[in-house]
Amino acid sequence: MTHSASPTHTTTELRETEKPAPKPRFGGVLWRISRLTSPATLPLAGKHWNPIFGIVEHRGRKTGRVYRTPVAARRSADGFIIALAFGAQVDWYRNLVAAGGGTILWRGDMYSVTTPERVDAATVLPTFDAVQRLLLRIAGIDAYIQVRDAESSHA
Repeated sequence: MTHSASPTHTTTELRETEKPAPKPRFGGVLWRISRLTSPATLPLAGKHWNPIFGIVEHRGRKTGRVYRTPVAARRSADGFIIALAFGAQVDWYRNLVAAGGGTILWRGDMYSVTTPERVDAATVLPTFDAVQRLLLRIAGIDAYIQVRDAESSHA
């Protein structure tokens, strides 16, 4: 009597067949620089004269504490396009998803926004000006989200 066993894969075998996760561009140097420069960027972001950086206000998933994070944001017809420069694992993005939205300070105005939606880079890159598009391409940033205005008018 023969027994036929269905093929099974161990965790190790599955890992070997999966594509490895891409390494951060420039070895994560951009992320490290961002962590160092964020305190200096925060006072400049969200100002009426600064069309490049906005501030995402979000509440911590575990702590409930309110955080303010500078992000590269561009205004769209019904919300904002934001580059996920460091991927979807960043806390501000995960907090917005968990809370179903948050607030963005952009060009001196506060906007209540909805849950982030992933969007195709080719579709949203024209939202950014030519210099920003070049820098985003050089940095290898290819993930973007859209957050829509929660209300028809901003506060």
